[in-house]
Amino acid sequence: MSYRTAAVLAAAGLCTPTLVAQESQQLIFQVAHPGGTWSNLVTALPGDQIEFRVMINYTGTRTDLLGLGNARFQPTFSGFDNAGAGASRDEFLPWLNNGTSSNGIPNSVLTQAQGASTAPLVAYSRVFPYASVAMASGNMNVLTEFRHDVGHNRAPAGSWARIAGTFSSNWPLPSQTAPPIPTAEINNILRGIASSQLNQTNAGAAWAGGTSNLIVFRGAFRLALDNMDSRVVELSIAEGSLLRNGGTNSADDQRYIAWQVSPTDLGSYRAFSTQILGATVAVVPAPSGALIFAAASWAVTKRRRHAS
Repeated sequence: MSYRTAAVLAAAGLCTPTLVAQESQQLIFQVAHPGGTWSNLVTALPGDQIEFRVMINYTGTRTDLLGLGNARFQPTFSGFDNAGAGASRDEFLPWLNNGTSSNGIPNSVLTQAQGASTAPLVAYSRVFPYASVAMASGNMNVLTEFRHDVGHNRAPAGSWARIAGTFSSNWPLPSQTAPPIPTAEINNILRGIASSQLNQTNAGAAWAGGTSNLIVFRGAFRLALDNMDSRVVELSIAEGSLLRNGGTNSADDQRYIAWQVSPTDLGSYRAFSTQILGATVAVVPAPSGALIFAAASWAVTKRRRHAS
């Protein structure tokens, strides 16, 4: 599977080069060994624990954006080992509060310090304060892991894992331009990981300003202990999982991240060009480690060059 580093809308042909230059923003994945350094590439052995996090970064020309308003996305993991059970397959580590979380539910979201650190955690979640929208069973949006093999539930070919909300079993459609858009497809987007914060007036001291490298999500997984194959796990998002500009009766399939422009704002400004900067875990059982690490390094360098 080739790595997606192109802007989401550019791939759909829905934005111009000028718009991309003005509205540039990134959804960034990073990985690390517990206690190590965040990076876009790590090598690992079978059985290793891998920490990962997601950041959002605005690099466009607007200077009046105060902070993040609202974003949705569904992380994906290609090359994930879904065979077997327990330690015999790749497994995500537990979610805080079994995946039900919001700023209003005590001990259900991570602190910003936990999001920044690579120290291993007992359980993982979204990062405060970007969790004002509840991931709660009442709206069927508990953090849930979905596994896909051989195109299962519309996934690309290969062996995948995906994180979204409850009942979002179908891989989101890459584009939806023919109204009426089924409500189920809109809900599939809305039940992605919700990275939203209250407006500055309501949140007070809990509000976080700024637009640079905002840490919104943290997780971890453990590689299958008995899989001795050399392989690569790539972290990205499901194309089509970002928020859609149009409703059920609109063909407007532009995808966006919303930003706050006033103290009372929940995210009125929509930036439409999002570059996905993923991360790679090269699983390197000896003695083939050097070869697969070299190949993974070359692939990441090529993707970064393409993204610039």
